[in-house]
Amino acid sequence: MAIYLLHGDSRSTDAYLIKERQDSLLKGIDREGNLNYQVFDLSETGTTFQEVVASALTIPFLGGQRVVVARNVKTVEKFFKRPGGEEEEPDKVSGSADSILRSIEQLNNLPDDALLILVDSDEHLDGRTAFIKGLKKVGCVVESFKAMWFDPASGDMRQAAEFIQKEAGKFKLRMDNKTAVKFAERAGADRNTIVRELEKLALYVGEGKSPTVNDVVESVTESYEAGIFHLVDVIGQGRISEAMKALDDLMDHGAAPPYILAMIARQIRLIARTREAIDSGVQRNQGAIAKALGEAPFVIGKVLKQAGSFRQFYYPEVLEYLMETDVRLKRSTMPGKLALETLIARLAGSEGSQRRGYF
Repeated sequence: MAIYLLHGDSRSTDAYLIKERQDSLLKGIDREGNLNYQVFDLSETGTTFQEVVASALTIPFLGGQRVVVARNVKTVEKFFKRPGGEEEEPDKVSGSADSILRSIEQLNNLPDDALLILVDSDEHLDGRTAFIKGLKKVGCVVESFKAMWFDPASGDMRQAAEFIQKEAGKFKLRMDNKTAVKFAERAGADRNTIVRELEKLALYVGEGKSPTVNDVVESVTESYEAGIFHLVDVIGQGRISEAMKALDDLMDHGAAPPYILAMIARQIRLIARTREAIDSGVQRNQGAIAKALGEAPFVIGKVLKQAGSFRQFYYPEVLEYLMETDVRLKRSTMPGKLALETLIARLAGSEGSQRRGYF
C-alpha cells in the first residue's frame, strides 16, 4: 500500500511543487474514465474523511489498482486539538476526531497496490496533532513544500535563474543568465507566478525568440515582495517621489493597503532589530545576526544591505507613525492610499528624527 500526505510549509506554500509531486505519484495512471480512480474535495459539504478511507479500501472494479486523491485536508485536521489549543466543535457531517482516528486505523487494511494521496495545496498541517501522528502510524509519507525557495533580493540567484531558463524552454524561449536573473527579481519566488509570467513573456516577444532585460521589465509584473523591498529601500534613502511611485505600482498591481503597511512595518522592525544586535556586540554578518534574532540568514542578508543605506530614524517616532496609519486603515478615517502616502512622506522626510538618534 502507499499513502502520501502533501501539504504546505509552515511559512509559505508552493502549489506548483505540490502539483508536480502529485503528478509524479499519478504517472502512468489513467485519470479519464477510470472507475478505480476517484477524487474527493474535503472542503465540500457532505464529504467526509471516513468516505475517503472507505473508497480507498474498496475492491478495484474488474481488477487493477485503486487510486484515491483527497484535497483540502486542512478541513479534517481542524477537528484535532493542538498543543496549547482547544479542539474545535465537530459538525454533524464530519463527525468527531475519534471517528476520524478510527477510520485512519482502518488504513492498515489498505491493499498492497492501492494508492491514497491526501493533499492541501494552500495550507500547512500541524505535525503535532493526533491526525498526522495517526497517519504516520499507518505508514503515510508526509511531505511539505515551501514556496520561498530563493530570495529575490539576496543576490544569489543561481537556482532561480536555472529554474527560469528551464521553464522558459517549455515556451520556446532562449533566455540568458542576465535576463533570467532580472526575471526572477521581478516575478518573485512563487513558481506558479513564474510560469504564468513566462507565458506572458512568450506572447510578448514571440515564440523562439531571446527576450532581453528590457522585454522582461516591460512585460513581467513585479511581485509584491520585490516591490515592497524597493519601496522600503527608497523610503530609507529619503527619496520621496520614488517611494510614491513605488506605492502606486504596488497598488496598481493589486496590493491592498493593509498588506503594504504590514510589510513596511515588518521590514523596518527587522532593520531596527538588526541595528540593535550590532550595537549590542553581535558580529556584523548575516549568520551571527540571524542566529541572534531567530531569522533565516537570507532574510538578514537582505536587511543588512538595507540597513547600510537607511537614514537615521528615531524608532519610537516611527512606531507611532505605523500605529497611527494602522488605526486609520482599520477605522477607514482616511482613504487607504492617502494614509500610506502620509506615512511615506513622514518616514522619508522624518524631519525630527536626525537629532534624536536612530533605530
